[in-house]
Amino acid sequence: MTTAKRRARRIAADEAHSWARNLRLRNIQAKILLSMLTLYVDAEGTCFVSIPSLAEDCELSPQTVRRRLSWLQEIGAISRQDQWIDDQGNRNGNGRGKRTTDKIRLLYDVDPYLIEARAAGRAVAEDLDETIADEGEISPACQTGLNSEVSPAPGLRQPYHSGKGLISEPEPEDPPKSPSGGFPDDHKTIEEGEPVEFAAAFESYVGHEVMRRDLALEEFRLLTQDERAWCAHAVPLYMAKLRELKQRRPMNFHLWVRTRGFREFPAPGAALAKAAPPQRRFVQDDELKGLAVAMQIAERRELRTIREQDLGEGVWTQLGPQADLAAMAAFAGADRVAWRVADLGTPQFAAWRDRLALWIGAEPQAERIFLEPFDPSVHGVSASSPNFRLRKSKQGFRVPAPWPPRRDGTWQGAGESE
Repeated sequence: MTTAKRRARRIAADEAHSWARNLRLRNIQAKILLSMLTLYVDAEGTCFVSIPSLAEDCELSPQTVRRRLSWLQEIGAISRQDQWIDDQGNRNGNGRGKRTTDKIRLLYDVDPYLIEARAAGRAVAEDLDETIADEGEISPACQTGLNSEVSPAPGLRQPYHSGKGLISEPEPEDPPKSPSGGFPDDHKTIEEGEPVEFAAAFESYVGHEVMRRDLALEEFRLLTQDERAWCAHAVPLYMAKLRELKQRRPMNFHLWVRTRGFREFPAPGAALAKAAPPQRRFVQDDELKGLAVAMQIAERRELRTIREQDLGEGVWTQLGPQADLAAMAAFAGADRVAWRVADLGTPQFAAWRDRLALWIGAEPQAERIFLEPFDPSVHGVSASSPNFRLRKSKQGFRVPAPWPPRRDGTWQGAGESE
């Protein structure tokens, strides 16, 4: 009998796993990782799990897990949001406190065909048409959520079967039309001729020469007038995006129209929101002194300042006022040799590293700190000499306090826990 602690069953884990299991991603590592994420989801389809835990679950390296998470995010299977923990232990997404694990949400409400098309990078019309024919008549209705409180529905990615065989002698009828996509019945009326926007949209679509024009026209006719203009406007944008991503073949045009892929691009006439340029300010006084101390700790060099004719000596920055950096001014001119050492790999080292990266705008590197004075008779001789001995050292930061100052500029007192 094993004594290993079993994982507690999580709400919606079975439903989420069924969704992930039925996705065809053509990427075995991403498929395994997505399946493992379903073991951590809550009732809303979100989870908070660390990279090392996922790497252990999937038996992959942390670097591979990071790459596969980015890939899953690019194809629209998951979304990630950066998270921090503030001084009170509250998780937030506003950058307050220390960096922690991301908030990952499984996008199970997105059309699975759209996710699979992005994953494949291309879609051959014949293969997809055969797949749809084999599965039966597919309902255009979106699949329900993981915890839907509606009447039972077929499992995720399962077909909605029509009532075939109920009429012994079926009357002759026209070939079945494509699903309407949820529009009112009056939109199902097929108009004569081609819409004016269709030819330009279809012929500018890469690979249209081998695609079925009749299927594309049938789907295009089901769009509203505004959506037709939107679709024609979005085709060049979609083609440019594919070239940027170095994808040679898009999904079939009629499937792209059916899944409303053009909605991923701005509608014609929509003004693109431009981010306001960040405001610069000139850093001086205590904050400048604190920045000079931070530069000594992070890179062991003097801070390079400039002199403005009207403002004096300082540096320009796009960050707001930083009270914690001003608190470091108290150690300007102090002897760094007398400071304590934050050893590499400790929580104190990580806290100082993250704060220094924020202050100087670059990842600081640990310093090699010697633990004994240099002795020429043993440290300065050749390595082949019997008297040679390595000089004891370790990696870390020379810092003035065990922990960096808090963001409000206060310091941790004696006996306080970080």
